[in-house]
Order: sequence, then C-alpha cells, then structure tokens
Amino acid sequence: MEHENLVKARKEKGLTQKEMAEMLAMEQTTYSKKERGISRIRENEWARFAKILDKNIDDLKKNFSQANEIDNHKMYLQIIEMIIKYSQKLEEENSVLKQLLKK
Repeated sequence: MEHENLVKARKEKGLTQKEMAEMLAMEQTTYSKKERGISRIRENEWARFAKILDKNIDDLKKNFSQANEIDNHKMYLQIIEMIIKYSQKLEEENSVLKQLLKK
C-alpha cells in the first residue's frame, strides 16, 4: 500500500525520491520501498519526513493506517491458511509413516 500523502507531500515540495533519500541519509531504493509501503516506516522516520516536508506527521500518515490494518489482517489470514495447509500435509505424511511402521 503506497503512502499517498507522503508521495504527494514530496512532490509538492518538488523533491525526487533520490533527493529525499539523500536528505534522510539513506539509499534511494530504501526510501522508495518505504514510500511504496514495502518497508516499514518507524516513528522517528515519520518525524524526519514531516520535518523535511514541512508537514504534520498525522497528515502524512492519514489514510495509510486504516489501509495498513486491512493489509495486515489479510496477511495474517494468509499466514493462518498456510499453517493449516502445512499442518494437514504433516498429518497426511505422519499417517503414511505410521502405516509403514506397522508393516
């Protein structure tokens, strides 16, 4: 999920991702991942972004928190589904091994 308000604020300030990354002392690829929501943005980073962009932290985070919660919920459900499938597979393999041991 893209941090739309962060992208918008950066563009309004006339900054590229590379320029923003340089001000933050990070690689452009690292900043890009944060802006696109691939890498987590820590609270201290939000504060640095807000200072550079002359914005309120809450304004930058707006709309992302709710969308991020939905994405996290979906991710947790996917993890649970994978665990269930894996457990079923282990049970099947365990059953086969038990049968082999009986022979």
